[in-house]
Amino acid sequence: MADVAVPCGSVLVVDDEPNIRFTFRTALESAGFRVDEAPSGAAALERLGRTSCDVVLLDLRMPGVGGMEVLQRIRDEGNDVPVVIVTAHGTIPDAVAAMKLGAIDFLSKPITPDALRRVVSEVVERHAPVGPEPRSLPEPSAHPTVVTVWPPLIDLTAAKFALNRRELDRAALLLDEALNVDPGSAEALTLKGVLLEGRGQDHAAYQAYKKALTSDPNYAPARDNMERYCERFGLDAANPRINPAAGT
Repeated sequence: MADVAVPCGSVLVVDDEPNIRFTFRTALESAGFRVDEAPSGAAALERLGRTSCDVVLLDLRMPGVGGMEVLQRIRDEGNDVPVVIVTAHGTIPDAVAAMKLGAIDFLSKPITPDALRRVVSEVVERHAPVGPEPRSLPEPSAHPTVVTVWPPLIDLTAAKFALNRRELDRAALLLDEALNVDPGSAEALTLKGVLLEGRGQDHAAYQAYKKALTSDPNYAPARDNMERYCERFGLDAANPRINPAAGT
């Protein structure tokens, strides 16, 4: 008897476009995910009221109950399910409000199946309730002297988990620990910017995004956040003095 593939997580796709739901379902089921669909915000809330899932892929622009209202209402109900915002129409206020509600993962349409599977896999793994909560740093050894001959590797899973759950003080501590190990980590700096922006510390968030792009001008999340930040405050994202990714 042939082995049956075990699904690696459950996903709720919330989008009013049938073609998008079909595309996402096909891409994710081929990787072993269980996929459910909701054609509207109201249907998503009804579905989430009946049963749980591991991650929600949430479109922002839908008739009736929009994505931001869905996100706000599930958080008001105490539901900390990880939410990935997927939209081609998101506005700057939407993005900032979504981050404050723990949505730190954003995808822009169109998206390739591989990119979709990669992001969903990362989010599901990050929130998996198996074993102890991951740590960002290893326990110190009895012999702490280390000679580093390449950039250090840091695990930001716990920091992302805390951000998703809106545990901002814990996320800040974990990110500071990571940046003590690798001050030039574009990913850690970008997450620090997201955290600061969610707290309303806009200038400090800008400096974090700028440091991330100075470290790696091609790091897409930092570039996207910088461009969004510049649009939000009317800055010139094409000016290299403002945006180190300009012209790259």
